[in-house]
Amino acid sequence: MEQAAPCGSKSRVMEIPLTVVARNEERAIGACLESLLASARYAEARLPLCFAPLVVLDDCRDGTEAEVRRLGVLCVASHGGKVEGQRRGQRPGPFQIFSDADLLVSEDTLCALCEVMLEASEVQVAFPPKLPLEPRRRTPIAWALHVYNLRRGFSSQRTWFSGKLFAIRRWSLPTPLEVLRRAERLPRRAFYDYGAPLQVDDVLLSRQAVAEGGASAVRETARGLVRYRAPETLQGMYRTYRRLRRELERTDALFPETRPVHRQFGERRADQLASAQLSERAAWLVFQAALMGCRAVYRVDRLAHDLGASPARPWPPIVETKEL
Repeated sequence: MEQAAPCGSKSRVMEIPLTVVARNEERAIGACLESLLASARYAEARLPLCFAPLVVLDDCRDGTEAEVRRLGVLCVASHGGKVEGQRRGQRPGPFQIFSDADLLVSEDTLCALCEVMLEASEVQVAFPPKLPLEPRRRTPIAWALHVYNLRRGFSSQRTWFSGKLFAIRRWSLPTPLEVLRRAERLPRRAFYDYGAPLQVDDVLLSRQAVAEGGASAVRETARGLVRYRAPETLQGMYRTYRRLRRELERTDALFPETRPVHRQFGERRADQLASAQLSERAAWLVFQAALMGCRAVYRVDRLAHDLGASPARPWPPIVETKEL
């Protein structure tokens, strides 16, 4: 694998590391990188900086690497999940930009991120707005999930940022060894697997940023846009729900000192549903019914693991979110 290189003829300007972590993303990585590279050119033409793009291949077993090389982007290998991929991609710079590999960005997205980070020193993390792509399925649940994501849950935005694409000044997450040491103090739970490496980045990074700098340390940009494909089936919804809730509960157990920050800044307020259109309120009801089902299955899933009745292997990837 090649190693990341400086920005060539622009080496005298500020270099911004741009890391894309990919796992088996051959159906999405090409379009994703093309949009990121176009956004990088737009920002470089307007700001005194250049980007150093790097793709971290997280245990890829498909054609992701070939797609990356086709576009002339450097890549390196990594093992252990998304967080370890981000750790592998870290390089010197005033701040880091991390991106998932299955999204599209508008032309002005990276410029908007960098402007906030350069102009507002109190901001530790900046992230752009995000909207789901139009669903491909024509089913009630696909429609309900699309409306829910489109309206951002009909509630005020959490202080937590979106882990799909973000700029951060000080990326720092516990290593697998540090997680394992904390896990040794906890009772064994097959479902949570406390000793496994961290898999979700934005939960703990958000808590750290807000704990250090308050709510103003995390800012959504006024410009820019991330488009992504949200789950469109009950199975996809449950797997997403399971992954996020499981990691949130595992974070609470491993890092109890971060819970007060979550309680103070992490709650949503349902303040937009009353003014929503009738069709959108109907979608909300369908979503809520599906969510109740996810919660029930989650309890059974957790109990089955802890009783040893569930197979000890992870859920397979959500295929429907691996393409654009």
